[in-house]
Amino acid sequence: MIVVEHNNMCKMITIADPKGGDGRSVTAVNLAASLALLEKKTLLVDCDPRACATVFAGLDTSTLASDLGSVLFGEVAPSDAVQTTQLRFMDLLPASFNLFHAASRLALNAGNERILRIFLRELRTEYEYMIIDSPASYNFLTVTALAASDWLVAPFQCTSGSIGDFTSLLRMVRHVRSNFQARLKIAGLLFTQCSSREEIDRFIAESDLNGVEGLVYKGFVPRDDALMKAAEEGKPVALYDVESPGARAYLDVAKEVISSFN
Repeated sequence: MIVVEHNNMCKMITIADPKGGDGRSVTAVNLAASLALLEKKTLLVDCDPRACATVFAGLDTSTLASDLGSVLFGEVAPSDAVQTTQLRFMDLLPASFNLFHAASRLALNAGNERILRIFLRELRTEYEYMIIDSPASYNFLTVTALAASDWLVAPFQCTSGSIGDFTSLLRMVRHVRSNFQARLKIAGLLFTQCSSREEIDRFIAESDLNGVEGLVYKGFVPRDDALMKAAEEGKPVALYDVESPGARAYLDVAKEVISSFN
């Protein structure tokens, strides 16, 4: 696993997956929850109008008085839109379809991609980690989420299509770095829906991905029905079944993330 430089500031990490289906929102929620279980004060930021992370974390979008869209519209301060969750050390800046309207308006003017980082700056002293769930496509909000972050965690599967998706993601990282003065770096590749470490190693070797081994987390997320059942019930998997393979896997990854910053 890559070792990153020591930084006492809040670690801002975007979970990005260009095509969807690799467990991006599930990863965002459960990585944030696992960091919280390890008593790291964590803010989960839902930057997707579909609001999957918001729902998976247990909030009803129809009852929200404000959300990230309200923040980007300038209607409320970021701190006023933050919600508590079922976990003591985890808060949530939720999304709803209101975020789609905010993004549609903001996307009309070049340079607005920096707006999320500006707003989140107000909260950085309150948290040790911010986990941002981005949309599963390349659009204004995806760029905004990446431009707001210092680090990127990319869910990855052992499928041939993942190679092209990763190449596209690298191009997006270079675009964000060069156009928005961002310090974005890859924190790691997280393999999901895998059966074993051997499967991952074999996939890397057969896909001619030699050279990325140092970016791959040692931990991986296995196929586990508990992950989606927990999401359907609106809770992190650790609160659904703490002994499930998925819960143990995300806790191991969270420990690895913390260790990499130390």
